[in-house]
Amino acid sequence: MDFNEVISKRKTSREWTDKDIDFAVIKRIIEVGMKAPSWDHYRNWQFIVLHTKEEKENAFSYAKFIAEKFDITKYQNRKLNLAQKMYAYAMPKQYTMLVDCPYVIVPLFKCNKLNAEWVSKLNPLTTAWCVTENIMLAVINEGLGYSLRIPLNKEHNIVLDRLCVPAGWMTPCFIGVGYPKEDELILEQYDTKPDNNIHLGVW
Repeated sequence: MDFNEVISKRKTSREWTDKDIDFAVIKRIIEVGMKAPSWDHYRNWQFIVLHTKEEKENAFSYAKFIAEKFDITKYQNRKLNLAQKMYAYAMPKQYTMLVDCPYVIVPLFKCNKLNAEWVSKLNPLTTAWCVTENIMLAVINEGLGYSLRIPLNKEHNIVLDRLCVPAGWMTPCFIGVGYPKEDELILEQYDTKPDNNIHLGVW
């Protein structure tokens, strides 16, 4: 697939078909993730891959709790901006978008605790997000779709504990991988033309 086509097709999916994926495809996707820039040059990332429904249900019980307590009525019968429309559509699917897809990839980076005193202190997290972006683009290039969930507050530690992750490791997100439903709702997006976002020389 042409690079610009991959970029244009990159989006989060939340509804899946029942079609499975060969694990060799998942390995190719992770290999692309491993080619991301690495601040320590070691590429010291690990990946937990969840496939069975039991594995995913065990990991994402907190996402289920969040999705079930979401009150959709607050968003009904009122005019919403694009961000609110997306939030109202996405929140009820925060659990099913992970559990119903064939695979979930949990990227892990070595870090005991985030330190945001200086931007450079966040290098482990920053490079983990480079890995994540590579994975998302690789998924699209394979003709698949992905869902993306950033763990909310204590959810991070709950999931890592359930997955028996050793101390000293963190994750930026959970990435579901599968074949999206063809009739999945696609919401309008904000314009991506950069004309009003570029400052030459100074702000």
